Amino acid sequence: MSEMNQFPITSWLGVHAKFIRHADGTIAIERLAEARDAGINLIWADYDRETNFAVLEAAEKLGMRVTVFDDRIHRAMGDAEHRRELLFDTANDYKDYPALFNYHIIDEPGAAAFPTLAAIREILHEADPMHEAYINLLPNYASPEQLGNPTYHAHVEAYIRSVRPEIISYDHYHFLKGEPKEEKVFTDAREERIYNDAFSGTDGYTCLDRPGFFTNIEEIRALSLQYGIPFMVIVLVVEHGPYRNLTEQEIRWEVWQSVAYGSSRLSYFTYWTPGTDGSDGEEFWHWKNGMITVTGERTPHYEMVARINRELVRIGGQLRGRKSLGVFHTGITPEPLMKPFEGYGCVSAIEGDDMTVGFFEGNYVMLANKSYLEPAEVTLHTGAALEVYDAFEDTWIAVETADGAYTIGVEPGDGILVRMHPSVRL
Repeated sequence: MSEMNQFPITSWLGVHAKFIRHADGTIAIERLAEARDAGINLIWADYDRETNFAVLEAAEKLGMRVTVFDDRIHRAMGDAEHRRELLFDTANDYKDYPALFNYHIIDEPGAAAFPTLAAIREILHEADPMHEAYINLLPNYASPEQLGNPTYHAHVEAYIRSVRPEIISYDHYHFLKGEPKEEKVFTDAREERIYNDAFSGTDGYTCLDRPGFFTNIEEIRALSLQYGIPFMVIVLVVEHGPYRNLTEQEIRWEVWQSVAYGSSRLSYFTYWTPGTDGSDGEEFWHWKNGMITVTGERTPHYEMVARINRELVRIGGQLRGRKSLGVFHTGITPEPLMKPFEGYGCVSAIEGDDMTVGFFEGNYVMLANKSYLEPAEVTLHTGAALEVYDAFEDTWIAVETADGAYTIGVEPGDGILVRMHPSVRL
């Protein structure tokens, strides 16, 4: 598969502006290569215009794609009179760069912004039909006040019907510290709402694992299928506020649960740790342990994510373009939208531990361990031949059975891709 057509893996906060150029003004291409070596193949360009152009050129050399941030898009949000001119000027500046992937529009808008976002998406599509307008949505633990809608489902559906996006993107941060909420004085109302919503439903304390991860992805996946729009998940890496410092197994859990549900891209929050100059909310978020520190050194999360991405890019490549047909669960189903497995396709039964089971076109099945602490084992009953994908060797391995019962073990937080051949009967 061409590097430019890989399963997209991206992150929030790319190389910090202070580190993107050398002292002589040349682009620090080795910093971009460092992100690529961690498996990030879609990077941010959130700099001045000339630096964005230089990053696009460097990314092409490295086989990477780019999400562009440009202040004219932000200005177009509040300037209806000059909106068309601003957006056409932006598109004309960037659209011919081969590395361009999309334009960043806004993060976590409320419903009041949807009409404006619809106009911006429409104009940008007219100016550049080849590159999407990217918007990221709030998670399901945002308050109705922050959403601007009474329910999360209503919020996402209103967004889809109004804005008509090319991708449904949302973030959900599952892993919490279990510490009391700090009393903070905020000067930014939006930051205050985000901070308070992070503790929603916890009576001032966070539980260790926030409920609602599966409800969130179930609702997003259902709307994705209903409207024929792919979705992507932004998962947690950086420690901040109520969110804990994650183990590799916890990061793997986020990734493989998302893949089992059919996420067509994946993003990590964050690559570079925020707060380099102490002005990015550090006084109440206490940012720590992104993939790269505020001063540019690799953290343990860098190597963790790099290991995961070596598998993700290949498993994602195997599933790319394959429709998610059904997602089921063995073992516990603690959230109301989770469906217990009762037989699907050529698999009559699955027995064993807690597992998320995602079925895809072509008889592909993604198994994701619902425990990030303990290994899990399940037995699939099928009359079809079965293979397991070895992502490290990029090869399929036939599994032998005498009675149509295949037992598969999955490490804590991990995922395994299998495929079946119903035409090959046992």
